[in-house]
Amino acid sequence: MRPVVTKARELGVRVIQHQAGENFEFGGAVVRILAPDAQDEGGKENDESLVMQLTWGNTSALLEGDAERPTEQRLIDQHPDADLLKVAHHGSATSTRADLLAAVHPKFAVISVGARNVYGHPRREVLNRLQGSNVKTYRTDLNGAVSFYLDGKMVSPHVAALR
Repeated sequence: MRPVVTKARELGVRVIQHQAGENFEFGGAVVRILAPDAQDEGGKENDESLVMQLTWGNTSALLEGDAERPTEQRLIDQHPDADLLKVAHHGSATSTRADLLAAVHPKFAVISVGARNVYGHPRREVLNRLQGSNVKTYRTDLNGAVSFYLDGKMVSPHVAALR
C-alpha cells in the first residue's frame, strides 16, 4: 500500500480505490474506470494512475493521469472515443502515442505542466503528434488555468481571464 493511502487511513480519511472495469454515475455523468487494473499493482507507479472516461450526454473526456505505454496500449484496445483528452504524464515522451490519438479522436487536449520544468515537458514529439492529429491543445504553462465544459452536445474550453 502506498504511504499516502496509509497516512490517509491513519487520519481517518475515507479512501476509495477504483480499478479498471468499474462504472458509476457521478453528478449525472457516467464514469468508466479504464485503469489501473490488477496487473498494474507493483509495477511502475505511473501505470498505477487512475485513468477514467467521463461521459455527459454525447460528450466525453478521457483523463489519463500519468499513464505510460503499457496502460495506453490497453486503452487503445478499449477504443475510448473522447472529445477532450487530458494528456498523460505532463506531455512526457512515454505517453500520448499516435495510435492512442487515432483511437480517441479528441478535438481538444490539455497538458497540465509547470513552466520551465526540469523534465522539458511537454515534449516536442508529443506536441507534434497532437498537432498532426488536428487536436486543439491547451497548456497550463502557457494558458494558465483552463476549464472545459461538457454540456452533452459540445465541449467548450474557457481560459481563465486573470493570469
